[in-house]
Amino acid sequence: MSEAGLFVVGKNTPLPLKGVSVKAHINGFLVGLDSTLKYSNAGADPIEVVFRFPLEESFAVVGLEAVIDGRKVKAVIREKEEARQMYDDAIASGHSAALAEEKKGDIFSISLGNLPPQKDAELHLKLAGQLPLDAEGGVRFSLPAVLKPRYTPVGSTDPLAKIEAASHHGSAPAVFSFHLEVASRGVSDVTSPTHQLSKETRGGVIKASINEGQPLDKDLVVVVQYKSPYEPKAIVENGEKGADKESMMSGPVVMLNFFPQFKSNKAACEFIFLVDRSGSMGGEFIKSARETLILFLKSIPPGCSFNIIGFGSNYRSLFPSSVPYNQENLDRAIQHAERVEADLGGTELLPPLRFIFGQRLLEGLPRQVFVLTDGSVSNTEACIQEVKRNVESARCFTFGIGSGVSTYLVNGLAQAGNGTAEFIQSGERLQPKVIRSLKQALQPSVTNLRVEFQLPAGFEVTQAPSKAPVLFSGDKAVVYGILKGPSELMSPVDCTASLKGQILDQPLEYSIPFEVPGNSPSFPIPIIHHLAAKALIKDWERDGENKKSEIVKLSIESSVVSSHTAFVAIDESNQPVKGAMKTWDITAKEVESDISALISAPTSYALMSAPTSYACRSAPTSSVCMSAPPKTKKGGGILSSLFSSGSSSSQKEKKKKTAASPKQRATYEDLEYSAMECNSAISDCDSAAPVRQSAMRSYALEEKCESMSASGSGHTRPTGDSLSSLISLQQADGSWKLDDVIAKVLSKSLKELSNACPVKCDGGVATVWATILCVVYLELKHPSQKDEWELIAMKAELWLDGQSLPAGADLNAMKAAAKKLIA
Repeated sequence: MSEAGLFVVGKNTPLPLKGVSVKAHINGFLVGLDSTLKYSNAGADPIEVVFRFPLEESFAVVGLEAVIDGRKVKAVIREKEEARQMYDDAIASGHSAALAEEKKGDIFSISLGNLPPQKDAELHLKLAGQLPLDAEGGVRFSLPAVLKPRYTPVGSTDPLAKIEAASHHGSAPAVFSFHLEVASRGVSDVTSPTHQLSKETRGGVIKASINEGQPLDKDLVVVVQYKSPYEPKAIVENGEKGADKESMMSGPVVMLNFFPQFKSNKAACEFIFLVDRSGSMGGEFIKSARETLILFLKSIPPGCSFNIIGFGSNYRSLFPSSVPYNQENLDRAIQHAERVEADLGGTELLPPLRFIFGQRLLEGLPRQVFVLTDGSVSNTEACIQEVKRNVESARCFTFGIGSGVSTYLVNGLAQAGNGTAEFIQSGERLQPKVIRSLKQALQPSVTNLRVEFQLPAGFEVTQAPSKAPVLFSGDKAVVYGILKGPSELMSPVDCTASLKGQILDQPLEYSIPFEVPGNSPSFPIPIIHHLAAKALIKDWERDGENKKSEIVKLSIESSVVSSHTAFVAIDESNQPVKGAMKTWDITAKEVESDISALISAPTSYALMSAPTSYACRSAPTSSVCMSAPPKTKKGGGILSSLFSSGSSSSQKEKKKKTAASPKQRATYEDLEYSAMECNSAISDCDSAAPVRQSAMRSYALEEKCESMSASGSGHTRPTGDSLSSLISLQQADGSWKLDDVIAKVLSKSLKELSNACPVKCDGGVATVWATILCVVYLELKHPSQKDEWELIAMKAELWLDGQSLPAGADLNAMKAAAKKLIA
């Protein structure tokens, strides 16, 4: 049995990454990371090792140091082409060198070249980050474990699509350690939904670490719960002593954390759910998508319209266009959601986005698009730009599901579409995230949003980002102010920043006072300066090449890597390394690699390609089914394939076992309406996809099959616990029916429920009574899970308010009787 590590396929030659340690320090919404990668070259030739890993947009790489054979070499930032040339020249001269650069979006790359034979090296990478607030009020820190292979559409020019895999195999992850320190002031708890933590509190610091022996086989998530997480706050970080007076690093920078709370009428909307059904969504991911979709469907308020579109190598729409939210359509949608599988091959996200934005807008119903995906696409920028082009007609909310999801795609789509992004890991509760997004989608947009600074004479401010972020009630909005003023202040000066806007023609204003100079946060690096520089650089990068010189200048002075710069470190103190250098590219298209750890996962994927035919249906006219040819192979689900061999064959066996019979396909699989765009499709797409005309069937037949499959199921089946069961049994209008099923969920007999009603319990009154009972049950039995049933209860209350009761019946009296019965 080979030792743990990375190995060449067919040989017992270990690859050089021996261990990784990550140290993190969290204070409020700020995190500093110090990651150490340990290498050892046990071979007889010098080597070059290239690793790639995901990096969230809210993080900045701010430092790199190499220790090669005991010698420290600090990296410097240079313009990217200059840095690459310096690296290449050093390698050609036989010197050891390191290069760290952004590759594409959320992909970061580190190269270590000319590591001498029988020698060791370490790379120390420093990062600064801004942490989000999750739906339950916790500050969320995530350490990605894998870099998933990105699906590449036909004709893509993405440079990462051209990277070929090096021949290698990993039998287990390298040694990994994680240590976290959290400033304990105001903290109520530190937990992880994904890993077991060892914790202790000492000297105002909570120390946490992964229990020894736990592999980083999925994203590590740590949640810090604060006692007052929604408190608006300004943090001022003073300038660095000795910094160039013209540099942003010399002056103070303020980080503004706004938490606006405002009331807004919930508006009826058109909801379109775009669900990733590609092969990589298999296993736990598609299960999570199903659960998310069903909760969405049950929580939609009356008066809305909706549709569900699944996408992979092609896309399939449940309805030809959005339909009214009523009981018939809801029943059909729930049955569809329960059967959703990861069976559509690749990940062609752009065509369904174009299909959605090409649909006619419904009068009085603002369009809200919800994208559920594992984020494995390579044409990310094209998808983001498509959403951005249509932001005036549709908002976009995103859900990144599972480990290795592309944060650049998920966050980018949400930012471009004036929505929000949520991430769901295995072990995390999805319900509060779903409800938060739905509540945000129901809020009208805040317009004319801006930040205004009130500063003393002699001060100037540069805002980053220049455009205030999209605003939702109860959500965090972060803005940085880069200040310039008198170099020497005799005493602190008072300043104010105000977030202003309008909602439904009503003014909004939220102000935060702060002092300059301030009390800098306890970090060994100027973390707020780094993050403000990153925000400003991202602003300029969106302008294309127009701001390249400004980006390079700011990147160098702030020590923050950008798309136009790179870190480079060269060890010129050693004798030139002799021998032909061999290169190991650890990140391959069909292998998942570890983040900071950057470890290759020993997995064999079930390869999926585009199906060869599709059954397309139309009502009432013919339709054309669009799909991409099976060019690019794509990985299967992460959780099912990590640390296992031969999963390709096991996936095939599973597919055989779960394949539907022809009769089942006619009843279930064929019920989906494949609404594929055909007008100008070839010319509009990035790459021409072949058009295949398939057997056409009438939409009427599809509806008949759907009703046959649904016959005998007047109720959605209870799903287990009482909360899930009640949610599943609620009708589209918000009511519940009084019957034996409801009685069982409420742990009463039907007779007990009927007798407890203060008025005669028949006809419409029975439905009113059942609805009151269910709402009261939620309030009394599940108060801690209010975030899950809040919209469900709101829908019920709206229905109750619209009911006409017979003489002598009173809602308040009925509610009191219900509380007495349920308590």
